[in-house]
Amino acid sequence: MSEDAPDRVEDAAEELYGVAPDDFVPVRDELVAAAREAGDRDAARAIGKLRRPTQAAWLANLLARERATQLDGLLSLAADLNDAQRTLDGSALRALSAQRGKLVAAMAREARALAGRDGHRVAESTERDLRGILDAALADADIADQVRSGRLHRTVSYSGFGPDALAGAEPRPAHKRRPEPEASSAAGEPDTDDDPWALPDDAAARAAKERRARELAEARRALDDARATAGEAREREEAERRAHEESERRLADSKARVADLAAELEEARAAQRDATESERSAAAELREAAARTRAAAADVERAQARVSDLS
Repeated sequence: MSEDAPDRVEDAAEELYGVAPDDFVPVRDELVAAAREAGDRDAARAIGKLRRPTQAAWLANLLARERATQLDGLLSLAADLNDAQRTLDGSALRALSAQRGKLVAAMAREARALAGRDGHRVAESTERDLRGILDAALADADIADQVRSGRLHRTVSYSGFGPDALAGAEPRPAHKRRPEPEASSAAGEPDTDDDPWALPDDAAARAAKERRARELAEARRALDDARATAGEAREREEAERRAHEESERRLADSKARVADLAAELEEARAAQRDATESERSAAAELREAAARTRAAAADVERAQARVSDLS
């Protein structure tokens, strides 16, 4: 790779991930062509490998480029969420999760506004995908770095347990359920004063809360499974999109090669026509020269005969 190649690739990436997804491929093709024209084939290949971002990834890149301070403020919540999870501080988790939800929604709306400013309409599903990216960035430091770079090209999501799975849940020891007391035959009401198995009001409340917590955990697991399935589907779509882009590049290269060969063939045919015409002209001149030679030889023979007759 030439000395200028890294800078050329870096400049190309900075430009490409700042344009809308629909403009990405045409601009990339122009940058590849410019690198080839400059004789920098290594840079051309590297630029050609840069991947077009999904709509949601493009929105995340918009935030990283135009709202970096606000984005850093959101991502700074990750450390507090991790601390609250590690210490099982339920009240802190609830407060931070509520704050996270508000900030993620606000950032998604801001990205949508930025896109609308430039004339791009954003679907609700795309905004949801962006919120998934921001949630994933809060849960995974590597994803957060990708988002901060402003060069994210895929839609990522976080599936699993962590800050998202524990949000709003306060850990408590499990309460052992006991048999229901039999009703008093005299009054028809449970005798909570004499029955040692009867649950006091606060214990019943805790049991109900634990049931809700278990139901919430099951619902979150179902949500995680759905997110994982959706993430796999998006990954497959992205893989197919990359394959399609690669096919488009090969087709464009093939068309260019065919055009070059067609031009070479036309030049060769023109040269063949010129050579054929030259050969025909030379053949005609040769025939004329041969005729003149034969006529001269006949004149020589006649002259020799005249000399012989006079001798």
